[in-house]
Amino acid sequence: MKDIQQEQLSALVETAKHTDFGQKYNFESIKGYQDFADRLPISFYKNIKSQIEELKQGKQDIFWPGKVDKFAVSAGTSGEGKHLPLTEERLESDRSFMRKVVRSYIVQRPNILDLWGKHISIPGTLEHKEDYQIGEISAYTAHNAPWWLSPFQVISPTKLSQLPFNEKVNQTVNKAINSDVRVITAVPSWILTMFKHVLDKTGAKSIKEVWPNLTLLVCGGVKLANYKPHIENLLGKPGVDFIETYGASEGYFSFTDKLTKTDMKLVVDNGIFYEFVPNPLPDQESMAIQETVPLWEVKPNTPYAMLVTTNSGLWRYALNDIVEFTQTNPPRIKVMGRVSEMLDDYGEALYAYEAEEALQNISKEMDLEIGNFTIGATLREGASAPQHFWFIRTQDQLHRDTLDRLAQKIDREVCEINRHYAIRRESDALGLPKVYSISQQQINNWLASKGKDKAQGKLPSILRDEEDIAFFK
Repeated sequence: MKDIQQEQLSALVETAKHTDFGQKYNFESIKGYQDFADRLPISFYKNIKSQIEELKQGKQDIFWPGKVDKFAVSAGTSGEGKHLPLTEERLESDRSFMRKVVRSYIVQRPNILDLWGKHISIPGTLEHKEDYQIGEISAYTAHNAPWWLSPFQVISPTKLSQLPFNEKVNQTVNKAINSDVRVITAVPSWILTMFKHVLDKTGAKSIKEVWPNLTLLVCGGVKLANYKPHIENLLGKPGVDFIETYGASEGYFSFTDKLTKTDMKLVVDNGIFYEFVPNPLPDQESMAIQETVPLWEVKPNTPYAMLVTTNSGLWRYALNDIVEFTQTNPPRIKVMGRVSEMLDDYGEALYAYEAEEALQNISKEMDLEIGNFTIGATLREGASAPQHFWFIRTQDQLHRDTLDRLAQKIDREVCEINRHYAIRRESDALGLPKVYSISQQQINNWLASKGKDKAQGKLPSILRDEEDIAFFK
């Protein structure tokens, strides 16, 4: 593993030594990992945003040799989000990753006739601008799928990548309900939404009645564990396999290579060099000066932020995810959550400061005195979609009709602020939030129950456990 990762780093540095970035940091004189780590700073999107804009305008050889005319939309907190470069080398690495996933599955399930039927793939959206393309990485993956998969697809993923979400689902469901569907590849929230549409349209009690030969679900984008029990309940059929992939606009990193396990194999030989920040601090300025370790020095059961150096020209780029290693040789990981304070249980990527901004806007509009708040998310049994619960301290107990109006306004504001939340609301993958008015005494009681009734004790902006959500309801 160490040799492989060192080879990856050497190849990346050698390839980019004549770029603007390579010359700035004198790549030609880098002799090994320690030189690399000492010389190059940890980078965040804000550090490269201006150069990304130059790439869009056609400038070449900035981070990676040649011209970049494809960009992947990453987890944006507002507006357009982050636009990360996609090179041809990176796209080939993505294809290689997918081949590894397929080979691993076939080794475990050698009877490929179980998959010999129709496949559903629901990719994200891809836009063609005047000088470049931009879209979600799943749309690029769909466009780069091998030609021989086309006859198996219920609807061409390339066609679907041009459609709004609701139209993707409607067209797919209408055509798929009379097909022998064997494989589905999509974000878990979209699978759940699609299953609900299928059952509503057909009147069936379970997906098994509609697609009795469904064999495999390939999921990525949001944490599968938050959706799997609900998906299995709708399936009504034991024995359907789940493969989870962990990838992002920055690259594809790991996948379920053992169907009986929930951790994932980290792919170490595919154009990515990994580093890790143990026990990362939530703000970027602090994390930027923390100690880093290469992959061959990580330890199990320690929370790490992940840095990636890739063949798309990202150099020591910090992801916002926290991972833990279940084992180190070969490396296997679990994705635990986000570095910063964020609610992302169902792919909404809602930062606490965005929620605070929304409440500030609404408090002025409604002339309400709103104090501190906390938000949780859960998918209740039998519900068609997960839901946010906002617990807001107010001076007076608010009537339910006022709280319901507040929920509508919160929903509107957050949709304006956060594109990921807006996409999930538009696609019915997230329900309308529910708002509760809470008192300081309730907050104090909760702090006491947690042993946090001290001077520094405070209500967190995000509730992680369903027990805590139930406490305030």
